[in-house]
Amino acid sequence: MTGKVPATHGGCPEHHRDDRTIITPNQDAPDEIQNTEKEVKTENERTEPIYRHKVEGTTRDQINLSEIEDISAQTSAAGRQNRTSGCVNRAYSSDNMTNYFRTSVDKVSQSSGRSGPQSVEVKQPGAGLEDVLDQLGHFGFYQCYVLILLCIPNILAAMYSLNYVFVADQVPFRCVIPECEGTSNVQFSNSSAAALQSAEACRRYAPLVPGQLSCDRDHYHPNDTVECDAFVYENMDTTYAEFGLACSEWRRTLVGTVRNAALPLALLLTGYVSDGWGRRTAFCIFSAFMGVLGLVKSLSPNYQMYLAMEFFEAALGYGFNSAAYVMMVELARPSLRAAFACATGVAYGAGGALLALLAARLRHWRWLLRAAHAPALLLPLYWLLLDESVRWMHATRRNDRALATVRKIAAWNKVTLNEDMTRTILEEPDKEVSKPQNQWLSLVRSRVLLARFAMCAWCWVAAAFVYYGLTINSVSLSGDKYVNFALNMSMEIVASLLIMMALERFGRKRSIFTAFLLCGIACVIPYFISHSGTGLGLFFVGKLSISFAFNSLYVHTAEMFPTAARSSALAAASLVGRIGSILAPQTPLLSMYVQALLYGGCSLSAALAVLLAPETRRAPLPALVRDAETLARAPPCVPPAAP
Repeated sequence: MTGKVPATHGGCPEHHRDDRTIITPNQDAPDEIQNTEKEVKTENERTEPIYRHKVEGTTRDQINLSEIEDISAQTSAAGRQNRTSGCVNRAYSSDNMTNYFRTSVDKVSQSSGRSGPQSVEVKQPGAGLEDVLDQLGHFGFYQCYVLILLCIPNILAAMYSLNYVFVADQVPFRCVIPECEGTSNVQFSNSSAAALQSAEACRRYAPLVPGQLSCDRDHYHPNDTVECDAFVYENMDTTYAEFGLACSEWRRTLVGTVRNAALPLALLLTGYVSDGWGRRTAFCIFSAFMGVLGLVKSLSPNYQMYLAMEFFEAALGYGFNSAAYVMMVELARPSLRAAFACATGVAYGAGGALLALLAARLRHWRWLLRAAHAPALLLPLYWLLLDESVRWMHATRRNDRALATVRKIAAWNKVTLNEDMTRTILEEPDKEVSKPQNQWLSLVRSRVLLARFAMCAWCWVAAAFVYYGLTINSVSLSGDKYVNFALNMSMEIVASLLIMMALERFGRKRSIFTAFLLCGIACVIPYFISHSGTGLGLFFVGKLSISFAFNSLYVHTAEMFPTAARSSALAAASLVGRIGSILAPQTPLLSMYVQALLYGGCSLSAALAVLLAPETRRAPLPALVRDAETLARAPPCVPPAAP
């Protein structure tokens, strides 16, 4: 665990402190306190090894400060004439005793006559950074500014991820009947030719006399059919019509599969660039690729080039959204991570609704792509508007830049920093943090984190499969497809608002479990009832639930892994999860009953997997692998009840 937080006092469930401080006897202390010091020293010698730290040739014993706080709390409580029950009072008495001990340490150090520090405080790596970030305030002007800037890419990300739903949408078509209408200047609205179309969309009735030119139904066989040689479309607004994909449904659904197949590569590149060169650098590089390749895709002359550009656009451009999300998570304080996630979810849902509006206004796929991708060309300007993540700079020992950014945030938020603490923590990195080591390799070697990653990966697979499956099939619902898609994406906004309330009130694990469970039930029930309105309502309940679970996984996954590997772990979990999004575009080829069983089974199994995850609500982001491992053993942080 990172951060400097109070130890447990009298049963008050808060996170334990793990920093250590030198304690030396104070001869001027009252008898009660001197006795307490002796008890602490005796208890420390009995329960744990002696920690020694050399300071200018002098060796001093160090003991665990949390034990001092616990014993001092008990001693002070026993000495009270009128003891008051409750966590607040016990914590207050303990803090008084702890402050006295720290004052004693300072006096002894000053009286030794030595220059330089005489006591050494060995903190948990990352704890000092948490102290500095706490000084900056939880949500000031700077955090608001960054949040607004990073919500804009989420609006665009929805349009880039889902535009193929409209770009490659199916268009009504029929067979060309050359014996009736010829082969040139064929019109879709020809009732005589339409009457010669069989019930099967890809076949037409065979003429009784080959080569006979006639539109009379009596001149065609009543039952025998032949495959169509050519097709005419109602309009040429989508790639389905322009590239002649009629009766090749698998080629249409392949577009979404190819795009999602590129996402694992995108996430690998994102994790590598983001952890190696910075979150801001990754964001600017990938957003530039997204804009350029999207515009090139709109110029595709044939299906093969369009499919290739769909792959490369996703592989080289998708990572900008992941980098932006990691920047947002690392900026937010623990109590506001859910609120920040809510903001990104609202932006993503708004982007989906905006895509439906654009698609309704710009029916032709080429103009739709150009209108959606052109704004991405402005995103590299964020290099001038955003600062690099302080956590990343601290983790990679770029301490001068981190210190400058911290001071900038303090100036924007109009807060006064403790310069001594800030300079010591950021200019002189902790020895453990400065050790060169591969944090991702350490994560893989940890059995706890490896099992946790496997759990996260399956939850991502299930969430991606159900989420994209329901989203793609929303345009097949009865009614206007643009309205249905906008309503479908509005569930994203509702889910995000629920996230802000539920994740902090009920915790990450319980909320995600409930969402997966509700989605599984909502996906299965409609096939046991006949009322169409109820089925439609349950469809949107399922979409709302899976949107909640999917968005919450971003928060929960990012909170369960150490700083140096956080971006890579989030990218890797999302990478494995893309198996679900690769398979989801193929679900229209399946019957509705098979789809229901798949959606329900995936959701319910993911609900069970979530039960294996640790609760991370209000926990500081772990700095090292061992910090992340102890999340499972950390007690929940519950604020004391109001008196």
